[in-house]
Amino acid sequence: MTKSDWISLSDYSGKYKVSVSTLRRRIKDKSAEYRFDEGKYWLRDTPLKNHCVKENSKASIAPPQGEAELAAKAIPSADSTPLIQDLPLNQGADSSSQVWMTAQALLQEIKKAYMVILQEKEEQIIQLKEEVTDLKTLVRVLEQNNDRLSKEAETKSNTPQPGSGDWMFSLDK
Repeated sequence: MTKSDWISLSDYSGKYKVSVSTLRRRIKDKSAEYRFDEGKYWLRDTPLKNHCVKENSKASIAPPQGEAELAAKAIPSADSTPLIQDLPLNQGADSSSQVWMTAQALLQEIKKAYMVILQEKEEQIIQLKEEVTDLKTLVRVLEQNNDRLSKEAETKSNTPQPGSGDWMFSLDK
């Protein structure tokens, strides 16, 4: 079958006047021919009564590398009994302890990453505090210079310039 023989759930719902929830129920019950591709369900472009249901109509998706074995143990197939009943008691405990160990390892990685980020933030805070101290010192020095220059300008404006009085007097005559 070609890709054009398959349509999305919403397109199928509009074309054949069947609700999306009904289509999802049919997919779950495996009474509709479907594919799961790129995170989306696709139905064959024929009325539901014409669907020929096959056991493996769903496209398989490989789990991420390194987790394939764990995923195979954790997800039971639809036609099998639960894994715990199939395994001897000690293997069930091994599987759950393996899951527990994996969870603990992931938790430790998260804690390490959190501590690294926390350390970086603390270093940034220390650096920013030093910069604030430097800026306060700069402000104090600039204010002192401003006060000194203001006083010098005031002193110069209050003191008469030598020879300026004679010149003014001579213009009045």
